[in-house]
Amino acid sequence: MPDTDAAVPATAWHGELFAGAKLTKSQQRVVDALSMTPKFAAYAELSEVAARAGVNSSTVVRTAQALGYSGWSDLQRELRAQFLVYVSHSAPFSNLIPVTSPVHDSLTQDGKNLEMARSLISAEAVDASIEALCGARRILCLGQGSHGAPSLVLAHLASVMGYPAMHEQRSGVHLAAALNSLGPEDVVFITHLWRPIRELGTAARIAAERKATVIAITDLSTSPVAKHSTHILPVPSEGVFSFQSATAALSVVYGLLAGMEAHQSRSIRPHLEQVNELWDALDLYDR
Repeated sequence: MPDTDAAVPATAWHGELFAGAKLTKSQQRVVDALSMTPKFAAYAELSEVAARAGVNSSTVVRTAQALGYSGWSDLQRELRAQFLVYVSHSAPFSNLIPVTSPVHDSLTQDGKNLEMARSLISAEAVDASIEALCGARRILCLGQGSHGAPSLVLAHLASVMGYPAMHEQRSGVHLAAALNSLGPEDVVFITHLWRPIRELGTAARIAAERKATVIAITDLSTSPVAKHSTHILPVPSEGVFSFQSATAALSVVYGLLAGMEAHQSRSIRPHLEQVNELWDALDLYDR
């Protein structure tokens, strides 16, 4: 990992994360400590942050809550996501994270991401997302690059179950065409990790303006996508090399699909039987 603990300008790496918050003097000391030391903010223990800011641990927790997060772990997830975007601009990819056993290190990190996602995502947000997906006239799934894979999985398997879902990973005129007929009865489902993609933020804004429900799985709760989302399902995305991991996002997608199946099990069964018949008719699989 490059040395990014030297003091840096307060707005150099965390964007608007701390902007506009009304904080006490002790809470401001916490924010100042985090702002000036990116790597420390991303990886320090709660007690270490308290010590550096000269406050007690409960003040750090209250600071996180004052910023709109459930607690220190939730805020640190956002800080780490911001840090990994920042460090990718400031250091060669090959120097980011030391890897000793690539596959095992990746599995270990994904295990940590999954456990954190479990604690961050509220049951209420999940239930509301499933309800919206099940009742949608149309489900438009968006995501670009490798981080669009969870959206692709949701669109494909939702279609198999008979839901009106489609996936669009292209940009420009293709995205415009997909957004063109959005209305209040539609759902736009976006998976968005790492650097904010301008088109996805714009798509979320357009969908919100047209009163569509926007559901986002994202590691950046301060991104334009999150800003315009109706329901946010926050996930960590830290990987072991220069690329973010979509494992937690994909796991959330499978959970949503399970909820959609349970919600509409009777109406889904005929679609599953029909798609099996289509597989046979198309002679897709070896016997």
